[in-house]
Amino acid sequence: MERMTVAGPANRDCAEIGADKIGLMPDTSPRVARPRGRPRKDAEFAPTDKVMAAAIEAFSVHGYNGVSLRTVNDELGVSRNLLYQRFGSKAELWRAAVDWAFSPLLEYLETADDESADPMIRLRMLIRNFIEYSATRPYLARIATVEGSAPTDRLEYLYRNYIRPVQARFAPVFELLREQGRIKNIPTEIFYFQLTSGGTAPFGQVGLVSLMAPKLAAPDDNQVRLYAENVADMLLNGLSLPEIKRR
Repeated sequence: MERMTVAGPANRDCAEIGADKIGLMPDTSPRVARPRGRPRKDAEFAPTDKVMAAAIEAFSVHGYNGVSLRTVNDELGVSRNLLYQRFGSKAELWRAAVDWAFSPLLEYLETADDESADPMIRLRMLIRNFIEYSATRPYLARIATVEGSAPTDRLEYLYRNYIRPVQARFAPVFELLREQGRIKNIPTEIFYFQLTSGGTAPFGQVGLVSLMAPKLAAPDDNQVRLYAENVADMLLNGLSLPEIKRR
């Protein structure tokens, strides 16, 4: 099996941060459009980014059992043997697609994290960065929801390689704020579910959002920033201890 690496637009996220480490990250993931006519047979028509974008979208919408190599090949408009020849199995395609989708998230959170900042400000920025990054990549929340519904080897892989490292980015900030007596002793797992399942819900539930809050169905940078700040306010207000109790 060919070893797939994160490349192209998905890997440029961190490089584009520049001086403004917490700026919004535009979604530069390739859009996959199925060409007209009979599928082309050459593998060059399906570069890695297009294959991964099509695969992660399919897995996040239809679930693992609802996807086949054949359907992804058809979506790409390539030979129906292409993905089998490249990956060998649907399981290996799933892993490659998950790596392609989630690795840049970890890189972005690490690069944008200012460890020298006041821990409360740092926690706010981590919340905002996570939500803003997820806003243009709805497949992240959908994959976590779909795979989190039952214990499988896939969930174990996702948890070990990506969910747990995201938790680990937040954990030391929580510990420091607890030591300083600035937050309640709320388990980090509760915070994680509120942030990931609650905070990113509008981006994975576009159909519902289009009815309930149409502006969030296709938000611009300012709307996403305002939404992220509102979520951060709710989470931090729930965590923070009143000043009188800290004395």
